[in-house]
Amino acid sequence: MTGSERATPGTAGTDWAAIFTSTLIPLTTAAGFVWIGLDPSDADDWARGLLALIPLEYFRAFVLYILSDTYREYRTPRQAVRFFLISLAILIGIAFVISLYVLKGDWWAWITQPDVYRAIAFALALIAIDGVIGVYFFRGDAKRLSVRLEAIADDARDWVQLGGLQLPVVLGLVLGFVLILRESGHGFAWFPQATTELLQSAGLFYAAFYFLGKALLLAHAYTAAFNETGQRLLGAPTIQRLVWEKNKDRKLSAFSERAAAKRRRAVLTGESEN
Repeated sequence: MTGSERATPGTAGTDWAAIFTSTLIPLTTAAGFVWIGLDPSDADDWARGLLALIPLEYFRAFVLYILSDTYREYRTPRQAVRFFLISLAILIGIAFVISLYVLKGDWWAWITQPDVYRAIAFALALIAIDGVIGVYFFRGDAKRLSVRLEAIADDARDWVQLGGLQLPVVLGLVLGFVLILRESGHGFAWFPQATTELLQSAGLFYAAFYFLGKALLLAHAYTAAFNETGQRLLGAPTIQRLVWEKNKDRKLSAFSERAAAKRRRAVLTGESEN
């Protein structure tokens, strides 16, 4: 996930090896969702599991922030591993408190289900092992990797908001409106009937689309264009206008994004030692 970073100054070209390794999992996941969506007869568990996608993706975005901080504070492999594990433990604690607040009295019944606690334990163990291995055996320019992961984390957070929350709501409303018109005889007679199987396929295909978008934002962070500008994929003002956040100051956000891109570019091009 982290790729490699040269320690020499100057703008680097596109790192195709890092693009391959960083996009392999999301592309494979997308292909899997497409495969299951083509025959959703046995996809009940997968379809229900999509409900856990959003909180898990938010969690993974925060893990990327932790990794960015880890490499920014990188001194020695052991120090970096300790920093990462402590930060991850704090994040897990916060997630634990939030889950208690959200689920309240249903929390214990939910967490004691074997499928739930085994899946959570496996996911956390995988995240921790992957992070520890990547940090401990990292050799390269930690500052550059830090700003790269920071951009990926920002894009991942925005993509969860856009692709995981906002767009599905819009598509759901449009679908409902089309079905109402179809059933009332006001057009869209060509539109297929909304069967359970069709809705499951649509949900699985959308999940594939989501992971394709995630692969794209991961790949962008290792391109020559990102190295030259420091601008993340979803940082453009036109895209940021679509990202809904309560009480968001758009002028301040645009200024902060320009400053962040400038700082990332300085680090990536070797203009900054900080």
